[in-house]
Amino acid sequence: MAVINHAKREINIKIVYYGPAGSGKASLFRYIHQRVKPSLCGPLKSMPAGGDELLFFDYLPFEHADLDGYQIRFHLYTLTGAVRNPGTWKMVLKGVDGLAVVVEAGLEQDTAAVQAVRTLHAMLAGHGRDLRQLAAVLISSKADLAAPAGGGWGPELAGIPAIESSTVTGGGVLQALAALTQDVVRQARAEQRQVSPAADQGGGGSESYPVAAAPVFGHQPPVLDQQVPTMASAVVSTEATTTVQLPVTLQVGGTERHFLLRTVLSLEEVPGGAHCV
Repeated sequence: MAVINHAKREINIKIVYYGPAGSGKASLFRYIHQRVKPSLCGPLKSMPAGGDELLFFDYLPFEHADLDGYQIRFHLYTLTGAVRNPGTWKMVLKGVDGLAVVVEAGLEQDTAAVQAVRTLHAMLAGHGRDLRQLAAVLISSKADLAAPAGGGWGPELAGIPAIESSTVTGGGVLQALAALTQDVVRQARAEQRQVSPAADQGGGGSESYPVAAAPVFGHQPPVLDQQVPTMASAVVSTEATTTVQLPVTLQVGGTERHFLLRTVLSLEEVPGGAHCV
């Protein structure tokens, strides 16, 4: 589900390029990044993620706001090379709005490709998602090197648009991304209509959008694991000036960090037992 930054009036949409090692995901990423207008595109960045390498960048597809006064910002992610920890893929797939499944052309029925698709289904199911219900596109990469078609994509992927691409000729690369982003925006519009019936009926002109728990802001590294705050009971004194001490524990993966939140309150007794509103 798209993430909304109301302060910036942006709708942040997460797109993941997924596929087995050697499928050409990194080459597709670099090709796309080079062809997005620089004024609309953030830098291509990499960072370690669970022993693997994560590539990501964000871009605006339009010069002006597009969805009910909100600008759309796409955030693209992929893991490069042979991913050593499958759990890293699962973290990257969390909260995904659009998915590009990348396999080298002619090898769609190769053992590695078939296993990668099966693993993808399992990881999405772990997030309560279904590939058939996501905006998705199938990309047969390196089409300039491909032998004659060897059976195409499996029947479990029937109905998902399939496009051949090549970063050498440029064929299909941007077309696949355009098809995927159009499908994502269509779904975002449908979700917006479902959660804001009052806006459709002229109910005060208020706007409501599906909002995820933690926004992803442009140019910042993605959050790969959820930070879960836990709080102990507050310690409160009964003096005229009261200090409230609130221990807070943040759990980041398997590591806990402890903090003490302090705030000072001024207490004033109300004569006659009256209450304040």
